[in-house]
Amino acid sequence: MYKMYCIFCKESIEKMKGIRGKMTAQAGHAYLHAFWDAQDRFPEAANEYKNSDHAVKITVVVETEKELFEMAEYYQDICGLSLVKDAGFTVFNEPTVTCLGIGPIHVDKVGRFLGNLPLFK
Repeated sequence: MYKMYCIFCKESIEKMKGIRGKMTAQAGHAYLHAFWDAQDRFPEAANEYKNSDHAVKITVVVETEKELFEMAEYYQDICGLSLVKDAGFTVFNEPTVTCLGIGPIHVDKVGRFLGNLPLFK
């Protein structure tokens, strides 16, 4: 089974001031761009996910932007990846890293980071 993840950092959530439209747009960027990256670099995983009966997407949260960068480095050679950086034209006053898209990733490769993160609520 393959899954996709969007990981927000609490720092960016606070800067978004609870604007749900912005949060959902950022998550959309994370999932879509990670999938596109997987299509280029991990086409078998992308096809397995696309053709599965369940397009599982999980949104979790970490404390800091630094953790997003650490996770991006860890998963770079394992699955599709997209570090989302908002341009800063609307909600943010400057370009801001908001979240990280990971996947599709097989459940056997989830590893040390994704398995223990709290769900975004």
